[in-house]
Amino acid sequence: MRKVFFVGGPGNISSSTALDLLERGYSLGIFTLPGSPDDEGITGYVQMYYGDRNNFESLREAFESFKPDIVIDFACFTPEQAECMLSLAFGRVEQFIFISTCDVYGYPLSKIPMTEKDPFNPPNCRYAADKRRCEELLRERYESSGFPLTVVRPSYSMGKRFVITALSRAGGRYLIPRLRAGMPVLVPGDGTTLMHPSAAYDTGRMIARMVDSEVSIGKSYTCGSETFMTHDEYIHLFASALGVEPNIVHIPSDLILSTKCEGIRPALLEELTRYNVAFSMEQFKADFPDFQWEKPLIQVAREYIEWNDQMGNFPDPSEEIYEDRIIKLYLERVKDFDIDSEGLHFMP
Repeated sequence: MRKVFFVGGPGNISSSTALDLLERGYSLGIFTLPGSPDDEGITGYVQMYYGDRNNFESLREAFESFKPDIVIDFACFTPEQAECMLSLAFGRVEQFIFISTCDVYGYPLSKIPMTEKDPFNPPNCRYAADKRRCEELLRERYESSGFPLTVVRPSYSMGKRFVITALSRAGGRYLIPRLRAGMPVLVPGDGTTLMHPSAAYDTGRMIARMVDSEVSIGKSYTCGSETFMTHDEYIHLFASALGVEPNIVHIPSDLILSTKCEGIRPALLEELTRYNVAFSMEQFKADFPDFQWEKPLIQVAREYIEWNDQMGNFPDPSEEIYEDRIIKLYLERVKDFDIDSEGLHFMP
């Protein structure tokens, strides 16, 4: 029985990877932090190892105990972690699948839709820069010594635990109750900026499809849905899942970013969602023409709403967040904005 070792998981993407591989008869080992959630009941069917990947001895003991044929690293975020994994896996595995990110392409993208062969732009955040350096380290070893590398770059992958909005990584927690209550929802720009949401379920299945595939060795694949959409269409997706009409308020991105409102700088707008984001899946489809995407995004939106309703995760819509304050000032109190050489800020 072929053995696949996960570093990280089961999680948003990796759960469906694991389920697909189990159905195909693979033996799985998962190295993860204690207390990691397991919504699909996967841990009962795999060999679990608990520890911190930054503790080399803990990771080494798990790796040598399981003796994998293939490794999928879902949780490598720094060059130091990549070097550590190379020291364990080099010369000992038949395939190493590194889960990177589409952010390594650099925003703004050099082409829409972006392919794996188009020019990269400089990364605009530490996360993307570290992932790109990880890719470079691993690819150097592939080119110099034949390390059996496959690189996966997922687009934004939504699941029942995780969706974003244009400003927040936890945006869905606030978006859903506001849509239900008919409250204004902030969309930067004019709503036509492109984004590329995907079903985490299918992204995970795409990764599983690469396992034991000789054609994927030495290649990089963007993974996600076949289509992309505008920010307005994304909000309408969740509104449709709820059976409501959204009350969208468009505010220019530069205006939002120039505010001194607490919460803007850590948000996604400056690094990611102010840019058009769309990717091509043609490389993956060319190498795996039999693959079928199974879960439409409207189903993912409904599952997200249902699961979080059951868990009681949605806050009361009366709980004010900084987006509410920006909308209120923009719509009702324009006089309270002050524009000068430093941008736009809230008057005291």
